[in-house]
Amino acid sequence: MAGHDRLRRALLARAGLTAIGCLSIESALAEEETLPRIDDLRPLAATIRRDRMPLLLFFSTPGCPYCLEVRRNYLAPRLRDGAGRLLIREVVITSPRRLVDLDGREIAESELAARFKVRMTPVVQLADADLKRLGRPLVGIDAAGFYEGYLAAAIEEAQRRLRAG
Repeated sequence: MAGHDRLRRALLARAGLTAIGCLSIESALAEEETLPRIDDLRPLAATIRRDRMPLLLFFSTPGCPYCLEVRRNYLAPRLRDGAGRLLIREVVITSPRRLVDLDGREIAESELAARFKVRMTPVVQLADADLKRLGRPLVGIDAAGFYEGYLAAAIEEAQRRLRAG
């Protein structure tokens, strides 16, 4: 613990920061944490089919302040409060991290992002078990404060389409 405090003070000093009025190292790191990532799409697809619950793919890039805002203010609360209605997974569009595709083949997260033609972030796309789009993607974030409404409408539409189909 004492080593951790020394490291923290050294990092703050090196960055020319004082501890007063600054984010702690822990909270700065927490802001960059991601939502659950995809390891294997096949069990997710089975859950989507069985429970008729859409997959919300959140496409992001590290250090993106708008991604942080969407993640922290809109998606993380849904993940905590909306269990059972929506599967949420984050895809880092620049990541070489490997995941198992629907056909059992390994692909990089960046390849999954390319499949959805994501070139900028943040993007929210809802999908079915075959990774077909359920509605239009939400690209960026709005400054007027309507994002929650747009997101809720997109989720409701995706859920309606899955129940109907």
